[in-house]
Amino acid sequence: MTRIPMIAMLAVAGVLLAACGEKAQTATASHKKSDAPAWQGAPDDPFVAKGWTPGDKTTWQNQIHQRNQLQNEYNRTP
Repeated sequence: MTRIPMIAMLAVAGVLLAACGEKAQTATASHKKSDAPAWQGAPDDPFVAKGWTPGDKTTWQNQIHQRNQLQNEYNRTP
């Protein structure tokens, strides 16, 4: 009968120790919100879409419009 409480205590201790290994879920410097307008872009952004030049608001708006049209269910062909 003394084995069951000992096993229960070891299980609880294991669960408590597992919680100590969780990493902090804070935002890194590259994921922080910028105060600059979205169309200005970042100078070192590797994810620049084709047809858009950072700093040009008109091409940014055209790129967003094109991306939205690709997600429009009415424009898709079966």
